[in-house]
Amino acid sequence: MSAPTIAEIDLGNLARNACAIRQAVKPARVICVVKADAYGHGAIPVTRRLLEHGFDFFAVARLTEALALRDAGIGAPILIFGRLCPEEIPAALQNDFRITIFSAEDLDWIEAARPGEPASVHVKIDTGMGRVGVLPEGAPELFTRLAGSRAVTVEGLYSHFATSDEADLSYARGQLSSFRELVAAALQAGLRPPLIHMSNSGGILALPEANFTAVRPGILLYGHYPSSAVARSIPARQVMSLKARVSHLRSLPAGSSVSYGRTFSAPRPSKIAVMAAGYADGVDRRMGNRCRVLISGQTFPIVGRVTMDQIMADVTGSDVKAGDTALLWGEAPGGSISLLEVSEAIGTISYELTCGVGPRVPRVYAG
Repeated sequence: MSAPTIAEIDLGNLARNACAIRQAVKPARVICVVKADAYGHGAIPVTRRLLEHGFDFFAVARLTEALALRDAGIGAPILIFGRLCPEEIPAALQNDFRITIFSAEDLDWIEAARPGEPASVHVKIDTGMGRVGVLPEGAPELFTRLAGSRAVTVEGLYSHFATSDEADLSYARGQLSSFRELVAAALQAGLRPPLIHMSNSGGILALPEANFTAVRPGILLYGHYPSSAVARSIPARQVMSLKARVSHLRSLPAGSSVSYGRTFSAPRPSKIAVMAAGYADGVDRRMGNRCRVLISGQTFPIVGRVTMDQIMADVTGSDVKAGDTALLWGEAPGGSISLLEVSEAIGTISYELTCGVGPRVPRVYAG
């Protein structure tokens, strides 16, 4: 390994996942979500690889993320999910970013900026997420105003599922029904958005009737199912493999405790491997005493609390040695550890863990 901890990014797996999604949802267009530095995988190399395979529309959360892609020479359409401040509108217009409209106020700001060409916008409808977007009762009036504005072209209309990754899809189906009604209202107001999109990764897997003319895969692109409740109807290979070097080994007598708080005591004379990765690298502190590592094809329990720079595993009875590579999640020649397994063991989601891999962890690209 080139560093004590690395995140190997398999761009071949990324491309395979994206192509499998495209095949499953066609003829719907695939809007690839690369916000949060492509969920920790590296937005620029991820986007470049997806472009090579014919994907030509991307989405981010913030203006700065979109600008970073433009600065890297990526000229494809980019939708910004987050609301822009008035002072950000000129840069968004200059770079031909797709601006999300949340209310009439957003349209006011665009019109005040006097774009030379109409701005391409996507209207966000809140059908039950309760976070952002125009509420259904205010949508018809906004649609009418948008249809009459010379400052914008409505390219898209979208909403977002709140529970598409759960076993009970009744709420999601209610959101879908509400969205269909609002799409009809938009058409009645004279809007003809070519991109109508609602499905995130969970929706793609569970609600194919919600594909409309575009879908927005996020975590599924990176090889993870959003929960264990969703159907695994599309094959997915993990793109990130988090690995750490075994820095040294300790032989501890029975009864010895390991790490802060003494949450683990050796039940017998034990061989403990210390690995150079901790919560500063993205190894969640809750993984201690709950998760495992893979070393040379064998799995071993993480013992004691995860510290800032190190974790420990009980490798008693093995031939593990200093310099060996431990897999925390992802894929390795000797096996794999599912990030979904890890996330559910500690009560979180895969998204949080990949996004949490710290900047001091080098991304090593392959495939």
